[in-house]
Amino acid sequence: MQIKNSKRWAHSGIQAYFFAIFGVFVAFSIRYSLHDFLQGNIPMTFFILNTIIIALFYGFIPSLLTIFLSVPIAFFFFVPPFDSYDMPTPQDGFVFISYILIAFIAVAIVEWLQRERYKAVLISKVSDSNFRLLTQASLSLKKARELEVRD
Repeated sequence: MQIKNSKRWAHSGIQAYFFAIFGVFVAFSIRYSLHDFLQGNIPMTFFILNTIIIALFYGFIPSLLTIFLSVPIAFFFFVPPFDSYDMPTPQDGFVFISYILIAFIAVAIVEWLQRERYKAVLISKVSDSNFRLLTQASLSLKKARELEVRD
């Protein structure tokens, strides 16, 4: 069965973007509070967790917003030399590219799974509706046959 509106599973509106920005703020706050302990290690982990959560609840576009906001924030605050946009080492560049790639892959997988889940829900509703219509038609035919037999 072809379901064309399975892309509309996510809640749209300003609320999604508000939670995306708020989630970036929370991820930054958590990472910043752990900065003395973590130093330059795992600079984007909390941001990626936020991105996956936003993708899970609000879809692809708000999660892209979290990626685009998180990368410069994490690069500025959590990659040595801290609090600057100086050129990172090749290792830092590789880490950032891998984090961004992981984030995009995770968002794509979550989006695909949510669309498939929503499609399954829609197909189930259509199937249930068809079953009810067939049941009503069957009862109508049964009543019509009973009336014929009586006459």
